[in-house]
Amino acid sequence: MTDSSVSTDALRETLREAHRAFERAQWQGEAGRARLAGIVDRVWDWAETTTLSACIDEQTVREAAIRLSLDLELPASLAGVIGGVADDLVRHEVNRQTRVRDVVDESLFDDGVALFVELEELRARLIKRLLNSPVYTALASDVLYQGIKDYIFSDTGALQSVPGMSRLIKGSSSAVSKRMPGLEAQVEKRVKAYIEANTAKTLARSQTLLLDSLDERRIRAIAAEIWSASADEHLSIAGLIDRDELQRLIDYGLAVWRSLRETEYLGVMVEQGVARFFAHHGQTTLAELAAHVGLDRATLAGEVEALAPAIIEGLAETGLLELLIDDQIDAFYDSEAFAAAISDA
Repeated sequence: MTDSSVSTDALRETLREAHRAFERAQWQGEAGRARLAGIVDRVWDWAETTTLSACIDEQTVREAAIRLSLDLELPASLAGVIGGVADDLVRHEVNRQTRVRDVVDESLFDDGVALFVELEELRARLIKRLLNSPVYTALASDVLYQGIKDYIFSDTGALQSVPGMSRLIKGSSSAVSKRMPGLEAQVEKRVKAYIEANTAKTLARSQTLLLDSLDERRIRAIAAEIWSASADEHLSIAGLIDRDELQRLIDYGLAVWRSLRETEYLGVMVEQGVARFFAHHGQTTLAELAAHVGLDRATLAGEVEALAPAIIEGLAETGLLELLIDDQIDAFYDSEAFAAAISDA
């Protein structure tokens, strides 16, 4: 080994250690805060002159969105984690101490009522959609049938008015079935047929009645009753749902999400969402986009000042900061680029 190579190696190690020490110091204490503030300013200056499309193209974002929303596997343990956190929140003591009015301001509730009153056309569409729903129709038919059936066979019902019938039935549908086999089945068949034939007309009348009766005065009266009944109720639902029920609901929700991710529909929605966003904001600067979510230079600087020093201190105390700095510095000092630079010097 020549004296020149020994000298070069010694210089390499001297510079390496000096560079390591300098970088470690520059990321901590006042020097670290000053460096972070400078980085924020440079980033924001860049964001004010750089558009979204100049920073990243639509195709890249679309592919990333597809990967994260459709292709990323959800581990089986996720449901348990979510369920555990949700159960802790549901049973937290604060729910037993907090009333509805403590989290929903009455003036905000009134604003919501006023908005509901103003959106008359939307209200009418929702009522029509609800009453025309097959689910609602089936539910209404079943409720009507059960009410009619109970009236006919009850102790004070229609059959009691038939001479001699009261002695025969003794008040229950099971008794009627024993004494007059087939009667209840015939009643059910005829009543259901009648209801099914007339449900559409009944719901149409109900729809008209709702649309006519839900005027501003009645809506505000109903809203006032709702607020009066619920404002002082506590938020706790711990008595309504237990841990196992909550977990089963979360399991089902994740199963629905997994199923939805396999459909072509969600993929189209994700791709079109990205395309529309770029169509509207592709030429918008990153600073303007950040402003849409309330982020400006001062806010970013304040959050970095509040969070970054503590994070960097934690990295330093656990040894990761040193490893990251060493990896970056060693890559240069052990490279042919460094050797060539020393040789040229």
